[in-house]
Amino acid sequence: MKKSNVCILAGMLVTAAAFGGDWPQFCGPQRNNISTETGLARSWPADGPGVLWTADVTTGYAGPAIKDGRVYLMDHDGTRSNIRALALDSGKELWTCSFADPGELKNKKYPGTRGTPAVTGDALYAVTLFGTVVGVDLESHEIKWQHSLVKDYGKNVSGFGIAQSPLLCGDLVIIAPLTEKNSLVALDKNSGREVWKIDGFPGSGFVSPMMVSIEGEDQIVVVAGGAKPPKPGRRADDADAEESKAVRPTYVFAVSPQTGTVLWSYDGWFCDNPIPHPVSVNQNTLFVTSGYKSISTMLQVQKKEGGYAVKELFKTEAAASWIEQPVFANNHLFVGGTVKRPGRGLVCIDLDGNVKWDTGSIEGAPVFDHLNMIAADGMLIGLDGDSGKLHLIEAAPQGFNQLASVKVLAEKGQTWSPIALSDGKLLIRDHTVMKCLNLK
Repeated sequence: MKKSNVCILAGMLVTAAAFGGDWPQFCGPQRNNISTETGLARSWPADGPGVLWTADVTTGYAGPAIKDGRVYLMDHDGTRSNIRALALDSGKELWTCSFADPGELKNKKYPGTRGTPAVTGDALYAVTLFGTVVGVDLESHEIKWQHSLVKDYGKNVSGFGIAQSPLLCGDLVIIAPLTEKNSLVALDKNSGREVWKIDGFPGSGFVSPMMVSIEGEDQIVVVAGGAKPPKPGRRADDADAEESKAVRPTYVFAVSPQTGTVLWSYDGWFCDNPIPHPVSVNQNTLFVTSGYKSISTMLQVQKKEGGYAVKELFKTEAAASWIEQPVFANNHLFVGGTVKRPGRGLVCIDLDGNVKWDTGSIEGAPVFDHLNMIAADGMLIGLDGDSGKLHLIEAAPQGFNQLASVKVLAEKGQTWSPIALSDGKLLIRDHTVMKCLNLK
C-alpha cells in the first residue's frame, strides 16, 4: 500500500463551494440524489412539465453533470468518446472534447455510454465505458492528462463495460479499478499523478466511490463485488473468466482520503455485481443494497480505540434496489423494490427496517421499473426505467401518494440513466434524446 499526506483538502467534496443549483457529479452535490431546491410544482399539466429544449445523444446510460449553467455529458460514436458541453438554458452545443476510445461490448443488450463526469470550476473528470480516465481543461477544452483502468491498473472490461463515476476529494480524483494490486487509486487532479493507492480488495460490479462522514471523519467508501464458485458446466463470462475462478467475499470498505489508509472493512454482505453505492443514513450508518438476490443490510460504523468497528443492525429482503440509487429523505429510506422484486416497485422503510409502505402490495399503484429518483422540496421525482414516465411522489412515510405522472420519453425500456436537477430544470434522457424539463 502506498501512502501520502499530499491531500491538502482531504474529505471535502468538490461541491462544497458549488452554487446551490449545481448538480456537478454523479447523484448530485453530496452524491445522495438530494436537492435543496424549493418552489417546485406539485402538479403538472396533462401533457407534463414544459420541455425547454431537446438534444440528440448517442445510445447509452451516461448521466449529465451541471455546473455554472453548463451541462456536461459523455457520448461515444463507436471509436471515439466525446465529452460535450451544452448551455443549460437553451441546450446549445458549446464545445466537444473528442478522443480515441475504441472497443466493443460483448453483451449487445446494453450498448453505449456509462458514467457521469465530475466537474469543478475549471476542469472535468470522467471514466469512459472502456475505462479511459481523463481530466479535461474547461477553458481550452483539451485533455490535461489521461489514464486507463485497463492498461495502467489491470481492470478487466466485462461484457457490460465499465460504469464508474469518479469522486473528487479536494485535490484528488478517486477511481476504483478494484483489482488485487490496484483496488482504489487517488490521482492528483491537476497533473494526473498517482498520489496513493491501496491493494487487497479485488472485486466486480459497478459501484462508484462515495464520501461519507463517520464520527466526524471524512471517509471514502467503496464496494467490491464478490464471487461464488461457478455452477457446474457453466462457462465463465468473457473478460471475467479469470476472476471468476477465485471465490471471494464482497468487501464494503472505507479509506482515509488523506493517506489511503484502510479504516475499516466488512464482508458480511454478498453481491457478485453490486451497482448502487451505500446510502449514508445520519452520521455513522450506511444502507447497503443491490440486486441479484442480495439481501440488503444496515451497517453502523463506530469509532473505537485504535480504529473503527462495524456492527450489522439488520438485514432485510423487504427493500432492495438493483440499478437505481435508494434515497434517504424525511428520515426514511425510499428503495426501488425488494429482493424478490429487485428494481420493481417502490418501498419506504424506517431506520429499523420496518416497511411503512410498498407499492407492490397497494392496489392500483404504478408498477415502477428501476425508478431513478431525486428527493427535492418534500417530493420524490422519479423517472421510470421501462415506461419513460416521470412520477411526482410525496416523500412521506405515512402512505404512498402520487401527485402527478406523465410519459416524457417516447422510447420504451432501459431509460436507466441518472437524472439531474438544477435551477428547476430536470435533465432526462433515453438512447436517442436528452430533454430539459421545467419543474417550476
